[in-house]
Amino acid sequence: MKDDIMFKAFFSKIGNEKFLKDFISAVLGENIKIRKVIHDKRLEQLARESKYGVLDLDVELENGKLLNIEMQMQNNQNIEERTTFYASKKITEQLGPKDRYEDLKQVIVIVLLNYNFLELPEYVTKTVRVAEKHRKYEINNEVTYYYIELKKFRKGNPNMEEPLNQWLAFIDMERGDLLDMAKKKNKVLEEAYEEYEELTGTEEVKRLAEIRLMSHLEEQAALATARSKGMERGMKEGLEEGKRKGLEQGKKEGLEQGKKEGLEQGKKEGLEQGKKESSKEIAIKMLKRKMPIEEISEITGLSDKEIKKLLTKWTRI
Repeated sequence: MKDDIMFKAFFSKIGNEKFLKDFISAVLGENIKIRKVIHDKRLEQLARESKYGVLDLDVELENGKLLNIEMQMQNNQNIEERTTFYASKKITEQLGPKDRYEDLKQVIVIVLLNYNFLELPEYVTKTVRVAEKHRKYEINNEVTYYYIELKKFRKGNPNMEEPLNQWLAFIDMERGDLLDMAKKKNKVLEEAYEEYEELTGTEEVKRLAEIRLMSHLEEQAALATARSKGMERGMKEGLEEGKRKGLEQGKKEGLEQGKKEGLEQGKKEGLEQGKKESSKEIAIKMLKRKMPIEEISEITGLSDKEIKKLLTKWTRI
C-alpha cells in the first residue's frame, strides 16, 4: 500500500469510497462525509510521465473542506516546500473573477511519510498557526497539515484500539502482528484488505508497478553511470588537449573544453549503458516471478536471446 500507484489505485477506485471515508475520519478524529473523489483514469500515463513524482489524491468533503492526500516513500529534503505548494494551489484554484475571499474553503493536506521527518516523538503531527505572543490564539488556519511518519509508527507500541493506528498498520504493512490486530478490530479494514489482495492481482496494477519500477531503475543506473564516465572521460580528454597546446593557458582551456565535451559524451553513453543494465535487472526479477520470456522482452526491450542468457546465468547462481 505504500507504493503511490497502489495507494491511489486503491483509494480512488470507484466503490472504495467507504474505505477512504473510514481512513480520513480516523485521521481527522471526526465522522466525515465525502462529496467527491477525483477519480483519475490516467494512472498509466501519470506513472510514465511522473516517474518519481507523487500521485496525490484529491477529496472534497460534504462540509466543503478540500483534502490533498499523498504517499511519500523517499526523503527528498523538500516535503515542507512541496506541501506548501500543494496547499497554495488548492487555495488559488478556488477563486474566480467573481468569487470572494470569504468563500475560500479550508484545505487539509495529509502526508504519509515512509521516513522520519520531524524531531518529535509523535508519529502523527497536526499543524496549528498561532499568534507569536499569544500561543493560545489561533489565526490564519485555513490550511492544516497532517504529517504521518510510518517509520516511527512501526517501531513503537501503538494502541490498536485507535482507528487511525489500525489504518496505519494496513497502509504500512511492515508488521504482521499489528495488521492482524487491525483486521480483527475493524471490519471495514478487514474488507479493505480483501479488496487490496484482489487489486494486487489485476493486470493493470501489475503493469503500473512494473512501469514505475523500470523508470526508477533506469534513471538511477543511468545517472550513476553518466557521472562516472563523464568525469573520467572529461579529465582524460582535457589533459590530452592541454598537453597538445603546450601552454598553461592552453592546458586550462583544454581541460575545461575536454571536461565539458567529456561530460556530455559520458552522460550520453552512461544513459544508454544504464538503461541496458537496468533492463537486465528488471528482466531477472521477472524471471524469478516466472513471467513468459515474450512478455519480458516486450516490457524491457531485450531480445529473447539476451533474456535466455540471463535465465541460464541466474539458474546457475
